Amino acid sequence: MNRKSQFVCSLALAVMACALLASCGPPMKNADLEKAQAAFAEAKMDPVVVKKAPLGLQTAEASLLKAEKLLKAEAEPKDISHHAYLALQRTAIAKETAKQKVAEESIEAASSDRAKVLLEARTDEAEKARKKAEEQTTLLQAKTAEAQQATDAAKAAEARAKQLEAEVAQLHATKSERGLVITLGDVLFDTGKAELKGGAVVTISKIANFMRTYPTRKLLVEGFTDSRGSESYNLDLSERRANAVRTALTANGVETERISVRGYGETFPVASNESPEGRQLNRRVEVIISDEDGRIIERR
Repeated sequence: MNRKSQFVCSLALAVMACALLASCGPPMKNADLEKAQAAFAEAKMDPVVVKKAPLGLQTAEASLLKAEKLLKAEAEPKDISHHAYLALQRTAIAKETAKQKVAEESIEAASSDRAKVLLEARTDEAEKARKKAEEQTTLLQAKTAEAQQATDAAKAAEARAKQLEAEVAQLHATKSERGLVITLGDVLFDTGKAELKGGAVVTISKIANFMRTYPTRKLLVEGFTDSRGSESYNLDLSERRANAVRTALTANGVETERISVRGYGETFPVASNESPEGRQLNRRVEVIISDEDGRIIERR
């Protein structure tokens, strides 16, 4: 093989190697899924949970596997986060179930010990036995209360999860890595105006009710326009519309300090501005609801 042939062969191999490396991009990630995976792994390492709540772990694992499958399939982040959230809640319920069973077993053991103490009351140390029985009874009552608290906590966690899912469905919100997103179309505003029309009352009321139910959450209201008109006009209009939504929410009892506002004008379109339908989709206000700690990821 002459030098020219060797050079051509080496160049071809280099091109193939670059193509192979380019196809191996970084794996997709989902913060909600990673959180659920960590919680499930921790529960799986706890022998008490594995022994006392195998069915709960199995249910949680099913939701986790579903989320992981969706991630591998590059599904919508909201769908991945939904199943990751279910896995996280079901893992927590499995832990609480294990605690409850341990408490119940302790109660049974305490009851057996109490019976032995009562038998000792027939001896010359009857008084000491009586006092000891009273102590065991007190311990039994404490463990009973602890078991009841564990049961109540597990039921409350499950109820909260179902309530949140129902309220999110009522808001027609979608889950994203930034939080819960509610999109208000331009039909709630007159063309070129920033005053909310009467049809917005129901939507604003639902959002306000949700915020009163979850006082630790915060809102980010973002306004957008289509590309018609000047850039400065569109930016001003998007800010005024976002502020109009904040004013309406404040009037419905949501504290001002819990609401932030951004106007983006014609940037971040969700459809083409070449058609009337696309422009209508771009004229919108998005309301992002934070997580329980009040965090909202900024738009990038």
